[in-house]
Amino acid sequence: MSSATNLLVLLCDQLQRDTVEAYGGPSPTPNFSRLAGESAVFDHFYCATPLCVPTRPSMMTGRWPHAHGAISFGESYDTVNEGEEMLIDRLHDGGWRVGYEGVWHINRPASDDRSEEYAHFNPAGFPYGEHEEMMVQQGGVAGQQRGAVRTRTDDGFHDWTFSIPVPAEWTRPVEEHPDMQRARAIAQHIRETPADQPFAAWCSLGSPHPPLLVPEPYLSMFDPDEIAPPPGFGCDLSGLPEAIRDAAGAQAVSHWEWEQWARGIAAYLGFVSFADACHGVVLDALEESGRADETLVIMTSDHGEMLGALGLYQKGVPYDRACRLACMMRGPGIAPGLRTQPASHVDLAPTVLDRLGLEPLENAQGESLSPVLEDPSATAREATFVEFNGYIRGGYHFRTAVSERYKYTWFAEDPDAPLLFDRAADADELVNVAGQPEYADVEADLRWRLDRWMRETGDFLELEGR
Repeated sequence: MSSATNLLVLLCDQLQRDTVEAYGGPSPTPNFSRLAGESAVFDHFYCATPLCVPTRPSMMTGRWPHAHGAISFGESYDTVNEGEEMLIDRLHDGGWRVGYEGVWHINRPASDDRSEEYAHFNPAGFPYGEHEEMMVQQGGVAGQQRGAVRTRTDDGFHDWTFSIPVPAEWTRPVEEHPDMQRARAIAQHIRETPADQPFAAWCSLGSPHPPLLVPEPYLSMFDPDEIAPPPGFGCDLSGLPEAIRDAAGAQAVSHWEWEQWARGIAAYLGFVSFADACHGVVLDALEESGRADETLVIMTSDHGEMLGALGLYQKGVPYDRACRLACMMRGPGIAPGLRTQPASHVDLAPTVLDRLGLEPLENAQGESLSPVLEDPSATAREATFVEFNGYIRGGYHFRTAVSERYKYTWFAEDPDAPLLFDRAADADELVNVAGQPEYADVEADLRWRLDRWMRETGDFLELEGR
């Protein structure tokens, strides 16, 4: 195995992989396309959970949310366990010049926080205030960019508001957009790293997560009148498990007409192109540094985006649009081309350490993807998994097992209403085949795999029927 010297991680937030050109999407993404042509491109790469606060620590620890402790929003739910070992610290301790810029969403106990030791660390959120200000200036109404929702928690119900896709134009110079500033900061981190020191850099953009505050020419890149409704739009959710029909992304937009959706989807697709442009600034800096050939580059997202499929927005559901991610890896010893083996966020930290020639994290639950990076035909696990533990202070819980062809989801609050999708026959996941005799063996196998995974990883839930 050829070892890399440096690490560059390009993160988008809430990126639906099917919008990206390399995955057959409509958004012009030339930088991602160039990267894909030189990378192992994963076709079945899944988030640990379709929610930011739990899934980002999984990327850093190689552990599932129910293991590292940050399982949803809310006090005592959003913080990883004391002593959780993280990739970023291991690299800092190994002599890498560490830089992190952008969305962070990893809450650690104060005693474990080492961010002041890194060469560059600038965590940031989303420009909600600027979005509302510019939206109102452009004829909008304050507050219309959020929808009211009422969701289950472990101790009752919680009323809150949820970001919805109301676009606005970023009216200041594009160089001042928060995501372009993040890209430029990481580009500078790469340039400033001494030639005799390895670097590790994360560029973590907010786009295309809402608020949809999009500069031109990206905002006008797609005509809302030419946007077609996504699969399942307008369908009846009443027969689905409660965790889906009452999802925040169902409630917040339940009153929307197609015209509103079309504007939001068009803006999102342009925002994806803007994210590509921002990451292109970083990739250009890497090339200019002369260190690209010795750098492991990973491009992915924290989770996906339903973007109107089944009438749902954002995340928190087990469908592929929310959970199946773009993931590309380029570096020394990596054979370019498609990878069909199932993989997960929990595999990122083990893979990085393996490719950089470092010892693994002691308690990581993922595995290095090096065998499939070097050999596209290498044997790998037959399934990976996704979990969800509610939006705020728990509430709804589901567990999902995913193979190359099938996906099985068990809902803790609706244990007798699982979902099973044959994605070879139903790529849009509109037909639930759970309980059908011809799929009985597949359902039993994935349920068994799910139960074994839950046991082996110390899940606090128990699958019904153990």
